[in-house]
Parts: sequence; structure tokens; C-alpha cells
Amino acid sequence: MGFFTNQSQVYFQTFQKEQYLFRFFVPRWHKEVIMSQTYLFKLLSGSVLLLGVVSSVCSISVEKYLTMTSSQKNVLDQFREKVEPIITTSYMKLDTYLIQWLRARNFDIDSAEAMLRENIKWRKENGIDEMKNEDWSDISPDFHATFDTYDKTGRPIVVIDIYDWDIRRSVLQGKGKRGLRYVMSRVENVTGQVYERQEKLGMNVTQIVVLGNAEGFNVIQHGCPVCLSLWIQFVQYIENYYPEVLDELIIIEATPAIQVVLEAIRPFLTRSNREAIKVFGTNKAKWMPYLDNKISKEERRERYGGTRPPVKY
Repeated sequence: MGFFTNQSQVYFQTFQKEQYLFRFFVPRWHKEVIMSQTYLFKLLSGSVLLLGVVSSVCSISVEKYLTMTSSQKNVLDQFREKVEPIITTSYMKLDTYLIQWLRARNFDIDSAEAMLRENIKWRKENGIDEMKNEDWSDISPDFHATFDTYDKTGRPIVVIDIYDWDIRRSVLQGKGKRGLRYVMSRVENVTGQVYERQEKLGMNVTQIVVLGNAEGFNVIQHGCPVCLSLWIQFVQYIENYYPEVLDELIIIEATPAIQVVLEAIRPFLTRSNREAIKVFGTNKAKWMPYLDNKISKEERRERYGGTRPPVKY
């Protein structure tokens, strides 16, 4: 707890200066979210950190994900018939895509339809399909990530070296909204790979993997009040508009400070996404075997115990 106590003094000095910024509005489709100083203190001083302990819940196999009972298959057929008039792109017609919405709503057709309709509305109002044509040269250096590797089942992997991300600086420079949009464009990139692998390669790939190195993660640069607002908003986007897309979020080299963010986003996560988070500390002997089992060394760079050549940003 000494770490949290020492960090808290600096953290809450920062909080007082930035409190006017620590309120965000998610445009039109979400309620205002305000986080109190009391809650933030609980995140810093009351969390129980279990770095290096991996959840016993395993990732869901593709076969299990796609397996349905006869009644669920009937629900899928009914769901497809109901939403077909509003579907505008080919990948949305795939069973693997439609199942996501049904699973997210426990195969309740009306709830799943409402969720999908809201997604389509959000995509249209915010120009999500046009993101791939936007020029991101002004913001991409602030949020490095790679999207060119795959796990042993063919799932696309997003790799993030979080120490490169100075979230607080981006927000204070007025680039927070732009940065979040850029990150969402990267989500579009990797989920697009899933649908491309289904349509063009005939692969039963349904989800993605996120792999992050949290070395250097700290509460000022990554977990400050204005930083947490962006983390929460990002999680809300994923939960509302990309349901059931996450196979696993694997974090290695985690510092105690990362628990601040994990506790902040926990109330906004579905059970499946909470269980998908695997956090490892700095003990390489713990996380290396786990990665070896899931991702070949050829698909991992040196920081992750692999042999893939380094990326040049």
C-alpha cells in the first residue's frame, strides 16, 4: 500500500488542477459520467492487486462460440429475418456477426435487434465507415500499436506498448477526442480483419486478442482523472458497439498503478469481458509460458518473448 500512498499525494494534486476537465459527455447516445474524488481515492488506496494471478476462466474456443442449440439456431434465423432490411454491408449478414448481438443479449431477439439498430445509427452518425480514409498523421505517433500478428487459431492481435501512450498530454493539448476517435479507427481495423478472414479466407475467426506491455504504466501519464474518463468512454464504446469481440486482453509487465484503470472500468464491463482480462506482473517465468501456449514466437516481438522483427513506426 506504500506505493499507492506515495502516488496519491501527487495524483490528487493533479486531480485538483484537472477537476474541471474530469467530466465527459458521450455524444447523444450515452449519459453523462462523472467520477467523484472519493471513488478515485478508493481506486488508489483500497484496491487489492493480484498481479501474476491469471483467471481460471479460459478463452472460448471458436467451436464453442459458434455452437448453438436447435432453439438458438431458430432464434438466429428469426433475428436475421428481422434485421436483414437494415443491414447494408456484407459482413453483417454472416452468422458469426449476428451471433455476437444475440449472445450479448442472451438470445433475446428484441434486445439484440435494438442493440444492432443503435450500432448502425451510431456508425452512420459518426462516420465510422469513413475512418479508414481519414488522415491520422497528427495523432498516430501518440498511440502506437501493431495489427499484423495472429494467435495460433488465426485471431488478429492488437499489440500495445502502453508506456508510449501519453494520454494525459494528449487530453491537455486538446487532442483527447481526436485520440479516442483514432483508437476506435484501430478497433475498426482489427475487427475488419476478423470479417475479412471469414469472408475471403473462410476462417472461423470470430474474436480478437489484445496484448499489452504495461512496463512504465503510471497514474499521472496513464491513470490521471482525465485519462480515466477516456478509458471509461472507450470501454463503453466496445461494450455497446463491438459486443463479444474480445477473446482475451493479456497484460504483461504490469505495475501496481494499472489497478487504478482496471478498477475504474470494471463497472462498465460485461462479465465475459471481465473474465477475458489476464494480468501478469514482471515475472517473465509466469507470462512467457502463457504466451507460448497461445501465440507462436514468430508472431511475437522481442518484448513479448518472440522472434518477430521489430516494427518501425
